Formats: sequence, structure tokens, C-alpha cells
Amino acid sequence: MSKIAFYATIKPPDHPIASGDRLIARNLIAALKIAGYDVELASRFIAYSKREAKEILLQRKADAHGEAKAIIERLKPSPPDLWITYHPYCKAPDWIGPIVSAALGIPYVTIEAARTGQGFEDGGDRWVHWRQEAQTGIRKADLHLAFKPTDQAFLTELLGTHEHIAMIAPFIDTTPPEHLPDVQFPNHWRPGVPKMIATGMMRPGKKVKNFQLIADALLRLQALHWNLLIIGGGPEEETVRAMFEPLDQQRIEFTGIVPHEEVLAYMRRGDLFVWPGWKEPIGMVYLEAQLMGLPVAALDSMGVSLSVHHGKTGLLAAEDDRQGFADNLATLLSHPSLRRDFGQAAMRSVTVSHSLPAAANSLRAKLDPLMKNGAGRRHSQ
Repeated sequence: MSKIAFYATIKPPDHPIASGDRLIARNLIAALKIAGYDVELASRFIAYSKREAKEILLQRKADAHGEAKAIIERLKPSPPDLWITYHPYCKAPDWIGPIVSAALGIPYVTIEAARTGQGFEDGGDRWVHWRQEAQTGIRKADLHLAFKPTDQAFLTELLGTHEHIAMIAPFIDTTPPEHLPDVQFPNHWRPGVPKMIATGMMRPGKKVKNFQLIADALLRLQALHWNLLIIGGGPEEETVRAMFEPLDQQRIEFTGIVPHEEVLAYMRRGDLFVWPGWKEPIGMVYLEAQLMGLPVAALDSMGVSLSVHHGKTGLLAAEDDRQGFADNLATLLSHPSLRRDFGQAAMRSVTVSHSLPAAANSLRAKLDPLMKNGAGRRHSQ
């Protein structure tokens, strides 16, 4: 059985704070194990920084080099066959993977190596030194696996070739939950009125913008029958609640933050998932909602269309088309049969194309040849 050393730069997959990147890292490990690999979490070192100060960069880099040295000593007696680093980018460069891979003579692979637009708010690039560090490490990989076309384009530009870049579809664990809690919608909501589900952390920036887009759309649709359940919380909760105050409060319910199983239970009992996904990198929540049988109303922004298929599992409006988003919502609210057809197609799509077994087959097809060829192009130069 081939051995893989796995490392996530932002936070380890067993970190106590839940997040989208932690979920993807966990799912990657699960898919790699299904593919037949022996996966070891090589390091819990956190490269991520919220601040771009030069002294933080230098300290992180020095600590990472110390971590790499310790890993080499630990793995040298029985080295893995491959190293994978998940999600290196400007705020979380990978200083460890390239060093360890070179020392052990094994292929080095990145998954979701990315370039973000963060740091350019004032016209400059506050993260320029971190970005340079991240790109130095990215250039040393033998293979890059990308979820999004935008990441593929970034890597092609950075490397000057697309030869060592491959795409994989986003995926989730589609195993049916053993038990979902019994959740209740408000008693005053009339039976037969479509129940929309929206869920997201209420943080500054794009998350708040997405809630605003929902509120703006529903202001245009007050003549239609609908109810909306909003799941989530965070530092901007008061701001988000204020966005929906112009609407009939009898039609809107806030749950606050609830356990993941309750989110799925609400989705299972809902009729429509609404989340614009403005500047959404991948949007794993769309896969979860569709697995629960919900059609989706969203924007065709960044990575949304990787999970939601327009005209088949939901309706997508152009990223800057607010009226189109509202019109799509109106269509789905007004046509129960369309919601049902999209919902059934959504469940099939996630199960067939976005499951752990599907990801395992894709990963095995891309990683096995690399391991058979030894350390690949970087170590043969």
C-alpha cells in the first residue's frame, strides 16, 4: 500500500474550529483512503496568518523550517511515497512540503493552490512578500490538482505551462446520516408555502454581501408566497438581521448557529436552497443542500457552477444580475414541479459525480502514475 504524507497549511484537519477548508481537508483524506492509500497527517503546523507583518512572516518561515527538519528525521527511516499539501496561498505558504519532498526524494503535490485578491484594497499589495513565498513553494510541485478553472488559470500563468496541472471535481461525503434530529419550522408558517433555506456565517465582507443580495431579491418578490429560514450567526448578525427588517417578519426565521446535523435536517425538510454565492470559491454547502434534495438559486460566480448545474439542479444568474437572481427565485417559488425535478436531479448529480468514491477514482488516476515515475520532473532536473 502506497503511503501519502498529508499537510494542510491553513489548519490541520483535526483542528477544533469548523470551516470549509477543514471539511475539504478531511474529505480529501477520506477519499485518499478509499483510493487505497495509507495516509499520514505529516504536520499540524499552521502557516496561516491574519496579519501580513514582515516579522510574522520571518518567524513563521523559521518555525516551518524547524518543523520540516523534524519531519525529515521522523520519516527518513520509512519515507512516504508522496507528499500532498492542501491549499497553499498567500496567507498560508507551504514552506514544509518542498523541503521534505526534496530531502526524501518523493513527489510533491499541491491541491487547491490558489491566488486570492486579498491585500489589494488600498491599491498596493500588502501581502506581496507572503505571496512571493507561496509562489516559490508552488513552483516546486510535481503536480497541481485544482478544483476551479480560476486556480487552473493562475497556475498556468505562474508556471508558464498547463502540463503539470489537473482538474478534480469538488466532492463531499454522501453517506446518508444515521440520524437527523427532528427540527420544526415556525407553527405560523402555512402548509404548502415554499420554505427557503439560507445558511452562512455572518462575517464582514462577502458573507454579509450574500445576505444583502437575498434581502434585495425578496423585496422584489413580496407578492409571492414564500418563507425563509436563515441559519447561521457571527459578528455581523445584527447587521444581517437589519437587512431583512423591511420584509414581513412573519415570513422569516433566524435560528442562529446550530449543529451541522440540524442544518442537514432543515435542508431535508425544506423546498429550496438560496445562497447567491457571490465570490464563492467552491461552495461545499451547495453539494450538501443538493444531496438533501434541494434545488438551488444562486449566482454564476467563481466556483458555484462547479457544484450547481444551471437548468438541471438549479438556476444561476450572472454574477452582477440582481434582477436575474430575483427572477430565478420567482420561477422556482412558483413552480413546485420544477423544484421537485431539480431536487431529484441534484441528489443524483452529487451521488454520482461529487462523492468520495468518485473523488477516490479521480485521485488514484492522477497520483498513481506520479508515484510509479518516482520523484517526477522536479527531482529529475
